[in-house]
Amino acid sequence: MKLQFGLLWIEDNFSEQEEAEIRSGAADAGFELEITNSKDGSDLDALSEHQAKFHAFDLILLDLKLAGGVLGDQLAPRVRELFRSTPILFYSGSESENDLRNRMANERIEGVYCAHRVDGTKFTTRAAELIQDYAHTLNRLSGMRGLAMEVVAEVDVICREVILELAVGENEEFAAGFLDKAVCDQSDANKETFPTLKDVSTRIDHPATDSMKAFNLFRKLLRKHIANLPNGVAKDKLSALRAATRDYRKSVLDVRNVLGHALEDRNDKGWLILDRNGKPFMTIDDFPGHRSTFLSQLRAVRQISDILITKD
Repeated sequence: MKLQFGLLWIEDNFSEQEEAEIRSGAADAGFELEITNSKDGSDLDALSEHQAKFHAFDLILLDLKLAGGVLGDQLAPRVRELFRSTPILFYSGSESENDLRNRMANERIEGVYCAHRVDGTKFTTRAAELIQDYAHTLNRLSGMRGLAMEVVAEVDVICREVILELAVGENEEFAAGFLDKAVCDQSDANKETFPTLKDVSTRIDHPATDSMKAFNLFRKLLRKHIANLPNGVAKDKLSALRAATRDYRKSVLDVRNVLGHALEDRNDKGWLILDRNGKPFMTIDDFPGHRSTFLSQLRAVRQISDILITKD
């Protein structure tokens, strides 16, 4: 399961409003929209190679009138040849939906939806519907469980990098002491061995340092770092991002932990997720909200890392 929805948009002149409307529809389904634009389809071969490697595109938007006088229906056979199973939404502001369907029928193109640019169910609304329909195919326990584990795994890596970046000077002793206490308070077996580990890095990598301990240290070191910054935009930005991660435990880690031991059942509305005691935990109606929350938490942690860690 994933948080991104890939859109290949073959169009030479879409508006900011159209993009915003489709992004909003994707966000309602819990997805971050990743748009790749082709103005006339001349780069389809390279894009198809990218698709073969990464399955980057979940939907193709194809306009009738493209740059250089290229017509979308004439390009469609090549699109379908290269993207065998990817749904296509064919649209135009100058021809009716029925006329667009006829163009596709004449070219014998399968797997195509048609919409007018403005009239009726306009193409941005139809695109949002297709994205949300796609989301329904992912609304199963296995997908949501995997997504929660994926988000936590990435946050764990970022927390480790940020901790090691900030745990220098007097903060190294603070970080080591925090981890010693967090781990030893939990298990008598670690009281003798854990404090003897040589540095913060080996403590973070020890199995006793779970995701929550690392994340708590991440936030504490970040708070100390922010306190030492001069007043200004940089300090305000980091403070806001730290505040955005306040509910990470409840909204991501706790959900991950329950999903790790959950079961599926059916009710009259569809799939139902039960906790380990057989009590309802979430329904498929909750999935978009959880995806959105996972994404917002992950974005905040990524942005913190981008600010603090110098990338090669």
